[in-house]
Amino acid sequence: MRNSPIIKIICLVSICCLYFNVLFAQAPDAYVVCFTDKNFNFYSVDKPEYFLSSRAIAKRQRYHIPICEEDLPINPTYISAITKFQAVKLLTKSKWMNHIVIQCDDENVLAIITLFPFVDQVRKIHELDVSRFFTESEDQPTVFDSQQREPYQDTVSLDSYGVATRQMNVHNGHILHNYGFKGEGMLVVVLDNGYRDLDKLSCFQSFRANNRLKGMYDAAQQPTYDPYQTGGHGTFVLSIMAIEEPYVFIGTAPRADYVLIRTEMTNYEDLLEEYFWVAGAEYADSIGADVVNASLGYAYFDKPEQEHSFMHLDGKHSVASIAAGILARKACIPCIAAGNEGNKPWHYITIPSDAPDALCVAAMGTDSIIAEFSSRGSILFPTIKPDVTSIGSKTIFCAPIDSLVEGNGTSLASPIIAGLCACLWQAFPEKTNKEIMDAIRQSAHLAHKPDSLFGYGIPDFKAAFNMLSQTSIYTPNNENGITLYPNPSNTYINVHYDTPNQNEKIVQIYDIYGKILKEIRFSNNTLSIALSDLKSGMYMLRIKEDNIRVRNSKFIKN
Repeated sequence: MRNSPIIKIICLVSICCLYFNVLFAQAPDAYVVCFTDKNFNFYSVDKPEYFLSSRAIAKRQRYHIPICEEDLPINPTYISAITKFQAVKLLTKSKWMNHIVIQCDDENVLAIITLFPFVDQVRKIHELDVSRFFTESEDQPTVFDSQQREPYQDTVSLDSYGVATRQMNVHNGHILHNYGFKGEGMLVVVLDNGYRDLDKLSCFQSFRANNRLKGMYDAAQQPTYDPYQTGGHGTFVLSIMAIEEPYVFIGTAPRADYVLIRTEMTNYEDLLEEYFWVAGAEYADSIGADVVNASLGYAYFDKPEQEHSFMHLDGKHSVASIAAGILARKACIPCIAAGNEGNKPWHYITIPSDAPDALCVAAMGTDSIIAEFSSRGSILFPTIKPDVTSIGSKTIFCAPIDSLVEGNGTSLASPIIAGLCACLWQAFPEKTNKEIMDAIRQSAHLAHKPDSLFGYGIPDFKAAFNMLSQTSIYTPNNENGITLYPNPSNTYINVHYDTPNQNEKIVQIYDIYGKILKEIRFSNNTLSIALSDLKSGMYMLRIKEDNIRVRNSKFIKN
């Protein structure tokens, strides 16, 4: 792997066509059957273990997110009643929106289905009024003391990152890694078209050896689907986050866990895929995903009557955009590629990156100039889009030809941000997903004057880290009753009890691996500890009182 050549290939999202077996086919005519309720006694919000994983339940509890009727599965008797007709084939379903999508060529059967008392309506997928599913977000953005910064200019190479150095340096992502945050314990879900050759590519040797792949799921529910044989685009995307080959290529979240979902079909472009996207998002939520990367976008289709218009780009006119918003409400960070339409007649961002609460990622070159193909926002949009920008021109990734290659596309910029989101949130698990996203936006170089090309600009994850640290457990009057200051610090740190305390105390400083580096006894209210002998990074500080009470805090050595 260390001697793998870099093959220079210029590509857009459609680069995957080099590796697909593209079949020219057309999606079936599909209908959405909306139900009136979820009236079924088996499922209950009081027993979420029947429809949510233990991880997802713990996450809801941690962030005080109620489990509600929206989370309950669809009444299975309703589905059975409709699929009993031989003319009906179930294509996908959504519990959040309480509907199923079917294929049915018999108009008489469709007429019968509309008469069922539990059926609200039956519509073709492009005729459904999806505004019924949209709920306005009531959360206000977190405001940090951000500072405007200059766009990235090429910096000193970090040898250990190999050819991934620039796409790490541009965001100060290596700082998170240096602090010990590489995605451990975080779950990242990828929505894409397939993961061709992932089971044998040498680039992913450590990924497989360390059991980073926690599952695969086909949201399109195709019985003949083989994730390792269909679609290579997901492999490209995953490599940008997950590869860990020191001095060759290190991704943005190399120690995270991953679940890979297929929502995109390679043999047609149809509105049906947005409904598959919803199913994928729901599955991601049900397993407790922290970050979802979707390097997919929709604007026009094989069937012209399905195509979107400019007025649809408000987060309310697509089931996929609405689902992205719901995903964010469920304590997940959705990172979505802006699209590659910038130099085409459409030229605006694509669905579902218009979701207000998602991070829409635009593309630039290593020179910090916006890529010509990167999709644009508009002052007419209800929210700033795109949100942020990353390297999507001459981005390095692993292709199914088992080599590291260069390519272009916002689909390659999005996973850079997604991986770093996972690392940043790992550092601040007490923060909500929206606080993490707000810090990322406000760390960007155009945060004070966002535009329709870069959005808020190029995020600086070191700056975002510092913003979050000032409102985290490091601040005065924290719940432990101890103040650590200054924090972060380069020279010393003070440990101060907020109330008088003359008991004998033992302070231990240990690294992220649990190794004790310092141990000091004191009995006053304040202790000053020199940090000159510590390397830059994250450290834990533990205080023991009378060998009984233990208090824990964190601090950063710059």
